[in-house]
Amino acid sequence: MMRNPSTHDVDIAVLGSGASGTHGLLRTISELRDRRTPFDDPIRITVIDRDEQFHSGIPYGHRSGRSSLLISALESFLPDRERSDFISWLEARRQEMLDWARDDRTPDSSLATLMERDWILRHEDAVRAGGWDDLYLPRRLYGQYLSELVERTLEDARGLVEVDFVHADVNEVTSDGSGGVHLRERDGEGGIPFELHAHSVLLAIGSPPVRTLDVSAAERPSTDDLLDMGLVADIHTPDIEHVIERIRGRLEKLPVEKRRILLIGGNADALEFLLASHRLRQDTGARLFILSSRGRPHYWHHDRPGERASTPILDRLFATAEAGTPLRARDLHEVVRAELSAAMTQRNVNSTIAALITAVGSSLRYMDDFELYSMATDHGVAISDLLRRAGGDSLDFLTDGINDGSITCIPGRFREAEVREDMLFAGVDQLPGAAPGPSDETSPTNAQDSQDHGYAVIVNGTGFERVTDTRSPLLRQMLGSGTVRASASRTGLSLDEKFQAAPGVFVLGPLIAGHHHGKSAYWHIESVARIIQLAGAVADSLVTETLVKRSMSAYLPAS
Repeated sequence: MMRNPSTHDVDIAVLGSGASGTHGLLRTISELRDRRTPFDDPIRITVIDRDEQFHSGIPYGHRSGRSSLLISALESFLPDRERSDFISWLEARRQEMLDWARDDRTPDSSLATLMERDWILRHEDAVRAGGWDDLYLPRRLYGQYLSELVERTLEDARGLVEVDFVHADVNEVTSDGSGGVHLRERDGEGGIPFELHAHSVLLAIGSPPVRTLDVSAAERPSTDDLLDMGLVADIHTPDIEHVIERIRGRLEKLPVEKRRILLIGGNADALEFLLASHRLRQDTGARLFILSSRGRPHYWHHDRPGERASTPILDRLFATAEAGTPLRARDLHEVVRAELSAAMTQRNVNSTIAALITAVGSSLRYMDDFELYSMATDHGVAISDLLRRAGGDSLDFLTDGINDGSITCIPGRFREAEVREDMLFAGVDQLPGAAPGPSDETSPTNAQDSQDHGYAVIVNGTGFERVTDTRSPLLRQMLGSGTVRASASRTGLSLDEKFQAAPGVFVLGPLIAGHHHGKSAYWHIESVARIIQLAGAVADSLVTETLVKRSMSAYLPAS
């Protein structure tokens, strides 16, 4: 990709080329085509990303491994129209997948870099039958699909738009005082290797970096030095396959009894590591210990046969709302917690979570503006933490590992790690009054086991930083200069009704979190389906603003 754009002055800059930036770009081009812009010259767009790969971000590209899977089944991953198009793309590659499974001959195509043959073997019957909707697909397939979709879209829009793709690490965004935006990459010596001016910017940089782990060690000069010490601060830096190989090298230098891995947290990264490390743990005989607040998280269970949701407390709350009593976000939060607690006892957690997720989405119509604000900034985040979901191959491996004793779940909260000789020792706090997860014979926990032995490797799966705590140089610059403000939830940026964080700076993706307007509230914008849903509204505002600025600039005298 280009290091420098063809011009230093463009109509639209798209900062970030993951799922948010790519869907924002696609909808922006669609808006421009629908409006049949009257300008003689094409609309100039520059897409900027610091990574070498465009249209994938962390989840759907090289930084996730070939073993990494979508965090949900395809049926809930994409809206109907987009899912139908993606399935058609998958169908065109189905026979190649089946041939690979049958002959074990690596395909002479990109398919070999996108997925593992083992996944096809596990799901060969579903692939053969075209049962894509129920599958947790290899993530890189979607990244490749997006890349090809962009290529086709740009070909169809030739003459209407000119798009440059630039590799740069933008760490400064400022207003030009007239509604336009300057983007710069400043190096450590104050130089500016890259600079661009745009009428409008789509800020689509994804989530802030992952949280750091406290380790009582000296300097930590590089990622590989951290890995040599046994600490995985971020499973995607530089990419998960590199991380796994460095862990393998460390484990193989140790006796089998010391090959112990501590995975901290129960989020999507934790499940991704569980999958990616499966073969590593088999090969080395390593044991995996998973530290989470309640041991095995309640959402780390498969559906039980015949499981049916039951939400009587929620039903009563909605009945009073239908009768005209305003619905409070706090009450909804308490009811969700109560229903989930009951579901753990009744052993119908997954079906109840599915019902509660649907209900929370429909609850917004009963709330006034203040309660919507409360959902966006406080209670929605807490409810989402309660209603996480997991499924697919990762849970199969988890259950198998618990049953054979190679995986142990530990209740508690990580405090810090201490380096002693060749091992890491974890300090763990027990949470007072913490309710256990669903108790059954497949959920052994042993808090003492986490204290008495060192670990060869500690893996961070604790989730993302808050915006106000972030180490992201770009976000720190924008917040520190007053260009943007954090949302009240501190999980995103403060936006106006047009999804602007500042004049000319439009936001799409996770940084929308904490925003509300009209009868909508946004507290968690990680899913691709949600990003696609919002991309239309953001692109509409972005294109409208850009065309106005372009029209005005056409009448300004040349400087």
